[in-house]
Amino acid sequence: MSTDKNWFDPNTYVEMMKSSDMTKMFDGAVMPGFDAEAVTDAQKKNIQAFVDANRVAAEGYQSLFKKQVEVMQASVAEMSEVLKEATTTPMTAEAGEKRIEAAKAQFEKNVALFTDMTEHARKANEDAFEIIRARFNEGVTEIKEITSSAMKAAA
Repeated sequence: MSTDKNWFDPNTYVEMMKSSDMTKMFDGAVMPGFDAEAVTDAQKKNIQAFVDANRVAAEGYQSLFKKQVEVMQASVAEMSEVLKEATTTPMTAEAGEKRIEAAKAQFEKNVALFTDMTEHARKANEDAFEIIRARFNEGVTEIKEITSSAMKAAA
């Protein structure tokens, strides 16, 4: 039985967080106005944002991988057809011209597919980053509120 973790599975991170009780981190610390529960809640939200971002990225890349497999299967089928035709059709100037045109069309199709897949990967990354960016902005606001409360309590 393997103990290797699947680092592409967001549930791996959730399970890791379940095993460490972050609420006990501040048990010994006593500071007036310091809201340990708010800090713990903020950290839970941070971890959840990373889990969500990893899930979104993983889903995007799984979709991209499926698309790549489909493209490869279609390319192999098309190449088989072209080879079959090339071996059964005598080489003439007209047949040569048709093959050149077919190769050009295939090249242009492949460039379009590559562009589409690149865009798909960019979108997956952008969606995952948006989750982290939104949590970062929310976290900055939380830190300001926690600090403000602590400063008022200390005064």
